[in-house]
Amino acid sequence: MIKVPFNYKSRTTTAILFTIIFAGPAMGQDGEESAYDSVWNRVVFYNRSDSNTLKKLAFTGRLQGDYYNFDDSNGESESDFNWRRFRVGFKASLFKGLTLHSEADMNLNDPAPLYKKLTDSNLAWASPGGMTIKVGRQSAPFTLDGATSSKKLYTLERSKVSGNLGFPNEYFPGITFSGKRDNWEYLAGLFSSDHGPEFDEAFDYGRFALFSVGYNFKENLGMDNALIRLDYVNQEQDVTNKTPHHKNVASLVTKFEKGNIHLWADLSLSDGYGSQNDLIGLQLMPFYDITDRTQVVFRYTYLKSSDGDSIRLSKYEKDLFGIKGNEASEMFLGINHFLYGHKLKWQNGIQYTEMDRESGNQGYNGWGFTSGIRISW
Repeated sequence: MIKVPFNYKSRTTTAILFTIIFAGPAMGQDGEESAYDSVWNRVVFYNRSDSNTLKKLAFTGRLQGDYYNFDDSNGESESDFNWRRFRVGFKASLFKGLTLHSEADMNLNDPAPLYKKLTDSNLAWASPGGMTIKVGRQSAPFTLDGATSSKKLYTLERSKVSGNLGFPNEYFPGITFSGKRDNWEYLAGLFSSDHGPEFDEAFDYGRFALFSVGYNFKENLGMDNALIRLDYVNQEQDVTNKTPHHKNVASLVTKFEKGNIHLWADLSLSDGYGSQNDLIGLQLMPFYDITDRTQVVFRYTYLKSSDGDSIRLSKYEKDLFGIKGNEASEMFLGINHFLYGHKLKWQNGIQYTEMDRESGNQGYNGWGFTSGIRISW
C-alpha cells in the first residue's frame, strides 16, 4: 500500500486558504462594498478610458489547490495536497482595441526553479465589427472542457474526453480569428504542434488548424442558452509533433440551460496516425443550481479506442495506475460553492472510474475524492 501523508505543510496551507475565504463575508458586512469586491478591485493598477495610449493595466492570474485521496481495487491508495495551478501576469489595454496579455505558470510544489513556462502571452486586436485577431501563445479551444478555461470549470478537472481527444497542453504559439455575430460564434486558428515553454520551438515541428462554429437556438427553443457548436482540428502528420498524434478531431458540443437546470454534452471522435489509435468519447454533464451560490454537478464519461491501449487516465489516477487502456468510463458527482462567482469557489467531487485493457492485463477500477479551492483574478 502506498500512502502519502497529509503533512504539516499541507495542513497549514489549507488552514490559510480557508481563513482567507470564509473570513471574507464577515469582513465586508459593515460597508457597502464587500471584502471580496475590495480585494479584487485592487488588481486593477490603472484605469483611464479617456487615455489615448494606456487605458487599463491589471494584475492577472489564478491559484488552485487540491486535497485528493484516490484508491484502486488492489488496495493501493494515495492522498496529499497539491498546488494544481499558480499563474501570474498582467493584461494591458492599449490605444484603440489592442490588448497585451502575458502570464507565467509557476511551480509551487517544487519551486526550484519557481518559473515553469509561459501560458498566455499574446497581442490581440478587436475590430469595431466584433472580430478579434490574436497572435502569440494562447489557448487552442476545442472539445467541451478543452474550450473551457480552468477558471470556469464546473468540475475539479477536465474530463477524460478532453484529456484524450484534446491536447493535454493547452497553450501553443499561433494566430486566431474569432468573434460573435447575432447568435453565431466562430473561431479559426493555426497553431504550432510543440510543447516548448516559450516561443523557441514555435513551428519547429508540424502545425494544426482549428475551426469552430456555433449557433445559439435559445430564442427558438425558449431557453436561456441552447448552443450547438462543432469543433474541428486537422493536424499535419509529422512524427516529431509534441502533441498527441491525432490527424483529425471532430467534437460536437451542446449547452442547454434554462433557469437552474443545465445540460452540457460532448461527442468527440479522432482519427489517429502512426501509433495513435482512433478514439471516440462521450461526455454528459447535467448540473443544477440549488441556490445562487451552491450547485450540484454530475458527469458521465465514456471512451473507446479502435485498437490497442490508447486511453489515458486523469491526473491523480495516473499516479496509481500509469498504464493506458482500451475502454474507460467514469461517473463523477460534485458540489460547488461560489463565494465570489468563479473568481473564488470551493469545489468537491467524488468519482468512480473503470478502465479495461485490450492486452488482457489487469485494468483499473477505483474511487477518488478531491476537494479544491479555485481563486482567479
